[in-house]
Order: sequence, then structure tokens, then C-alpha cells
Amino acid sequence: MKTNKMKTCIFFIGIISFLISGCYREEHFDFPGPFPEEQRIPDPLPFPFDVNKQAGEWLIKDGVPDDSKVLIKGYTDYVAKGDTISWARNVGALEEFPHYNFYPLSNADHFNGDNTAYQKNRIFSKYFVPMGPGKTFYMYTKITLGTLNATAAGIPLGLHTETGNELIWGLDGGNAGQPTFFVNYYGTVVNVNPNDGWPTINEVMSPGVPAELEVVIAEGIFYLRVNNTLVFQFNLLPGQLYYYTPQIRPHRNFVKVHDLYIESNDMYILNYAMHEYEQGYTKIQSPALAKANNGDLLLFAEGRTDPISARERVAQNFQPVGNTDIIMKRSSDGGTSWSDQLVVLAGDNNGSTYCFPQVVSLGNGKIILHYTKIEGSFDVTDTYTYNGNTQQIFQIESTDNGQTWSSPVEISTPLKVANTYVRNGSGHGIELKSTTYNNRIIMPLSYSNNTVRVAISDDGGQTWNLSNQLNGSTYKYPSVVELADGRLMIVMGHTATTPRNRRRSYSSDGGQTWSTVNNISSTFVNVGQFGHLYPGVAVKGKDGEILVVTPTDRETDTQTKNTVPYPTSPVAYKSTDDGDSYASIGELHTKTTYFGYKLPYGFMDAVVLDDGTVVIVGEGGIESPTEGIVIYKK
Repeated sequence: MKTNKMKTCIFFIGIISFLISGCYREEHFDFPGPFPEEQRIPDPLPFPFDVNKQAGEWLIKDGVPDDSKVLIKGYTDYVAKGDTISWARNVGALEEFPHYNFYPLSNADHFNGDNTAYQKNRIFSKYFVPMGPGKTFYMYTKITLGTLNATAAGIPLGLHTETGNELIWGLDGGNAGQPTFFVNYYGTVVNVNPNDGWPTINEVMSPGVPAELEVVIAEGIFYLRVNNTLVFQFNLLPGQLYYYTPQIRPHRNFVKVHDLYIESNDMYILNYAMHEYEQGYTKIQSPALAKANNGDLLLFAEGRTDPISARERVAQNFQPVGNTDIIMKRSSDGGTSWSDQLVVLAGDNNGSTYCFPQVVSLGNGKIILHYTKIEGSFDVTDTYTYNGNTQQIFQIESTDNGQTWSSPVEISTPLKVANTYVRNGSGHGIELKSTTYNNRIIMPLSYSNNTVRVAISDDGGQTWNLSNQLNGSTYKYPSVVELADGRLMIVMGHTATTPRNRRRSYSSDGGQTWSTVNNISSTFVNVGQFGHLYPGVAVKGKDGEILVVTPTDRETDTQTKNTVPYPTSPVAYKSTDDGDSYASIGELHTKTTYFGYKLPYGFMDAVVLDDGTVVIVGEGGIESPTEGIVIYKK
């Protein structure tokens, strides 16, 4: 994830001299060494942290990961290869497997013929922790390593703010039969020298036996302990502040993680409303957001779970496949916090695919939710395609702020178009306020042949009809707003390489017909090189202003295999002249991160609170949009 946030200057000579001087041998060891632990002078280094490990955050405790705080990734998450997996939740430990043959005759002897498969396994903190002047950080983990030889297992702790090189503490298992610790200081690798009295790996830990590893950064000092023994220490060079998500990198090793704890004087986490593996859902995606009449926010999404094959497991990263439910959460404080329990509205783990939620909240208190049930199949390339002929579109309603819901009613016939399937545009529709079309409901729809229409109801959602098709066949992800003069404006993305703009169309007859599509100038709404290819959202503000949110870039996650490009770097734009011009009101993610970081953000939706705050929900996370639903406010 790549965007430069800050600059720093670290010189090679300075690093080397600094690292060497950091090994204060006379103070800690009675040379020549190494010696048994009881002969080592007690460690006087600073430790401004809770010795009881209560002030920070437990990411993994007794082998059980807290999926709201930790991200687990493996090679097989995106590679469909039989029933083999890269990681597993076992009793007492989270385990990662390297898929690496230590004695290969050729690459074919490695898993899937890929000798780099082991590089795609990592465990991430979802917390961003600081690296820089005046900041402190502590990381404790209890792990079991399968081997101490031929390994490079480590703990990545940051990226250089100019080069992107990592700061890693690790184990060098290929050091002439005497495995040693190493520090890769942003590209400068220093092995801990046993001849200087520092312990070798074999002195302080054993394969197959749990070991306690600690990373401490305090008062400008970086030091490392294994099983309460100091194994390396140096003074950090001055540099600019950045925030990073610390990781565990197995790297050609079998790793069992029993515990993982972090603590800092300044760390933060994204505002996840829903996250992967919550209540057993492998992936939670495709948000739709509504504000109930009592002020509660209702967040709907797809809960994808229980894939029955490796192909389904991989496909669920990108689309609803297999066992997928429609789920809901509630917020009573404007999206700051969310209910603990997910409410299942359709599916309930029955094996069918329920997807594409779209919602509208009416002035009379009624909330209408649309969703789809659909089937599909894999082709010989493992691409999953929906069968539009099987699509059923259902509607349910609530008149008590989403506490209870009516039985589903099928509304497929008026909304479907031959030889295609339909999904929601943005996650919400609107109710019109103009005198001519007062109370008309408009739901923007995107069809699989890259055409756009809207669904119209003049009787509170009892019956529906389709508008005319917008001209053209490259349009996706429509979002609709009502302008001050009663016209409607659709804002949408498109599939063509150019123009690199979000596009728009207007209706003067309540949504039945639409003007020729034209561009929103990049002078006003800058989508970068690729933002127009992906979902965005438009919403009307409290005072009539129009807010448009769009991604401005895209990326492929280099730490996973076979991922497809996903949108990043969403920016919000505001118009005070009914969409004729816009001004940027800033990126959604405004906190400092690290070299090259771009916020991943997929399908999104938005609502306006009574105080004018815009709440934006989107597929997001620290590494890819598949990690859950993340909240921002503008």
C-alpha cells in the first residue's frame, strides 16, 4: 500500500557505527562470554509499560485471536489448492504453515510449485503503533517455532519513510550451524555477534518449545528480549514519526502463536463496524446504511461463510459465493459504536447466496430493504459467474426502526432485464421531496451488462417499475441525489480506461428518463488514474450540499498471492451549487501512517445525521477491503 507520508534521512555509516556502539558489552556481560543467565548483570533498560499487561491490547490470548484486533493472512487465502491451508485455529495456538520444502530437488517440490509460498504468511496487528521521537512501544508474544535452522522468522516493525525498507527483528537460521538473531534496520542487516557476548538463538529458545519474545522501544532505545534474556539493544537514530501495524512473519517456519500483546503511549485502530470472522462469517462485505426515524443507524451487509471448497474460499474474498446471509447491526450514537450481535435477516446459514443489500428509509418511518438470492458456477479457470435466470429479488419492511421485519415478498419481475442480473448501485435509495414527485422512491440499479437504471415506486414500495436505461453500456455503481430544483442527478463510475472521471446524468421527470451522460470534471472531482473504475457514493447534506466520495487510486496487495486490484485513497468532495462544481474536503483517512500506505476502500454507502455529520461506511481494513466494514465521518 503505497503513498509517501513523511521524509527522513538515515545514513548507512551512521547506522553501522550506531548499531555497533549500541552493544554495551561491559555493562551487561562479563566477557568473554556467553555465560549462563545467572552470570549476566540485570537489565537496567527503561520499561515504562504495565508489567501485568493490562494497559495495552491482547490480540491473541491463549491461542485465541481477537479478530477485531488482529489480521491473519496466508498463501492459500487467495490460492485454491485442494483442502490445504496456510493457517489454522487450533487449541492453544494460532498456527501458520510455510508450505516450504527444505530439501527440494526443484521448485515443483514446494507447495503449488511456488518456492515463495512461505512469504505470503503473516499475522498483523490491526493497531497502528508509533515509531518516532518521544514514542514508546512494547510487543510481547509467546510463540513456538518448528525449527531454528534455515529460517528467517521475524517481527516487522516499520518501513523507512523514504525507501520503504523494513525494520525487522528476526532469526537467522542459516548462520553456519549457529543460529543468531538479526536486525534489518531499514535495509542494513546486522547479525548479533556471539563473540561480543550476545546469546545465540539456541541459548535462549528451543524448537518445539514455547518462547516469550519482547520488543521494547522507550527513551530512544530499541531492545529485544527472549525468555527474559536481553539479546540485542541499540539507540534509535532520529527520524520522522510514522505509524505501522507490527507483524509476525513465519518465513519458512512452522509457527504457533499462543499470545500476542501490544502497548503504546499513542496507537490507534480503524473504526470497524463489522469485521471478518465475526460470529463465524469468513467475510463481511457490501454495506448498505440507513438512518431510522429514532436516529439509530442500521448497517446491512453480506455475511459470507462456510465455503464448501477451496474455490469458494478464494472467491468469497471478491464476491458473494456459496453460503451468504444478509446481516444487520445497529448504532445508537451516530456510528461511533455498534451493537455486539449481528442480526440475520435472510439466509441464516442455509447454504444459499443472499446478497446485494439496498435500503431506503422513508419519512413515515418505514424502512425498506431489498436483497437478492442468486446461483452461479465456476468455469475451468475458477471464475465464478452468476446465472441471471436464477436471480430472485426480495423486499422486507420494518415500521419499528428495524426491530422487526415483515416476511419477504418477491419483486423480481419488474426489476429484472433479460440476459443479465441486477445489483444495487450504492447501498441506499432515496425518497423524493419535490412537490411533483413527493414521496416517490428511487433505487439506483447496476446491471451486469454495465448499464444503469433506477427502480421507481409511487405507492410506498408496494409496486415497482423501471426507468429508461441511461445511454451507454459502460456504467456501474450509480448513486442518486435530489437537487434543489427537483431534478435528480445520478453519479456513477464506468468501465472504460478513459475518460478518468466520475460520470453523471440528470432527470427532470422524477427518474423516468435521463439526460445524455457527461463527465464531472477532474478539476472538481479528481479520481486519479483509476478511481472511476470503482464504487463511490453521493449523498445530499443537511443544508442541500452534495457530497461525493470516490477512490482516487488502486492497488494490489503484494503480501498476498493472486489478489485483484482494489480501490484505495478515498477522497470526499462537496458541492454547494447542485453539483455544478465541487471542492475537496479531504481524504477519509487523515491519520499518519507509513511509507506507501494507501487506505483500501471498496463498496461504500453514506447517510447524513441530524447535525449534518456525514457517516460513510465502506469495505475496508489495513491491508485490503476484504477485512470488514470501516466507518468514517465528514
